[in-house]
Parts: sequence; C-alpha cells; structure tokens
Amino acid sequence: MTNEPPAMSRRERLRAQTFQEIEDTSFAIIDTDGVHALTIAALARSMAMSAPAVYRYFASRDALIAHLVTSSYQQLATAMREAVEGSRRAPRARVRLLVAAYRDWALRHRRRYGMLFAERAGDAPGKPAAPTPLDQAMALLIDLLAAIQDTAPADGKTGDRVLDEQLRHWARAQERPDATPRAATAAIRIWTRIHGIVSLELTGIFDNRTIEVQRLIDLEIDDAIASLTTTAA
Repeated sequence: MTNEPPAMSRRERLRAQTFQEIEDTSFAIIDTDGVHALTIAALARSMAMSAPAVYRYFASRDALIAHLVTSSYQQLATAMREAVEGSRRAPRARVRLLVAAYRDWALRHRRRYGMLFAERAGDAPGKPAAPTPLDQAMALLIDLLAAIQDTAPADGKTGDRVLDEQLRHWARAQERPDATPRAATAAIRIWTRIHGIVSLELTGIFDNRTIEVQRLIDLEIDDAIASLTTTAA
C-alpha cells in the first residue's frame, strides 16, 4: 500500500494548466508594463480567452493581484533562503548573502517588487494566521543575527521597556520567541533600510552618481550588527 496522491483527472489537469498560464501571463504583463496594466480584459486578450472564463479562476482583479502578491513573496523568500542554504560561512557573511539575494531579486523583478509594497484594497487579504513566506525569511535573518549576538553577548535590550515588549511580540509573530529585542531591532533595521535603499535605486535616484549602492548597504548591515554588541544605555 502506497501513500501516493491520486492521479489528477483530465479536467483537473487542464484547470491546473490554465491556472498556471493565468499566473505566467499576468506576471508577463506586470513585468512589461506594470501592475496598473493588468486587467481581467487585458489578461483575457493575451490568453485568447473570454473575460467570463478568467472569472472562473479569480472572482475579481483584486483577488488575482492578491494571489500574485503572495506568489511574488514566495519567490523572493525562496531566493533569500537558497542564498544561504548549505552555506558554511560565518553568520555575518550569511547576512550579507541574504541581503544580496533580496536586492538581486528586486533588481531582476522591478515591477513585481513595486507591486509588493503598493497600496492595495478590495479582495486583498488581511494578515494571514500562518507565517507568510517573507515572515519565514525574516525568521532566518533573526536566527543569523542571534548567532552573531551569541558570540559577543550584550544584555539584549534596547533601553526602552515599551519598545522591548513590542519587539518581543514581533519576534513571537516570526516564531522566534527566544530572540532578544536587540536582535529583533537589528533585523527590522536591516530590512527597512535595505528596502529604502533598494526602492530608491529602482527609481534611478543613484544613476550617474558617485555613490556606490553596495557600500551604502554594507554600511547599514555593519551598523545594525554593531548594535548587537553594544551596551544599552
């Protein structure tokens, strides 16, 4: 007796193939013209389908966008995880690999990255009960920072009791209840500051300038890591 899943019926296979084609075609439209260009009508034209046929898979454009956002987060998180998976480098070096993978994905998928942080409404879901792919990537970053802090432990607190409790709550949400507020702060600092730098880079703000983006990123990482080993006031 085997535990193999039952074979899909022909109808199920065709539906799965169409679903994947809808996702691939939607991303092609976004990558070319941006998320604003993705409408059910434009998608249907690209696939030689009728709009009502597309609605059998997604109830609305907002529902489609919500699915594409989740899929994009999964792609980003996978790229970050694969960057450090199996690496025997020191935690500090793996933090750099993780951040490099984040930036590389954003630069390769500029319009998908912009979609991730755009304002959404309608059918876009609220915070899911289970950790999202990006939560899982953040948990990996916290683990690396905690390993760095363990090599030169400080008291682990920020010096702000209210903020410390908020950071502990945030770390629990990432399924890292043992993370110190200092490690949680470093993780948030790295993510928010790298996001800010990458977002500016995508707008072209650093084009034809003498500033090297990678040096800015390295400085932010080093500053966040340095905060792990200093004594709170």
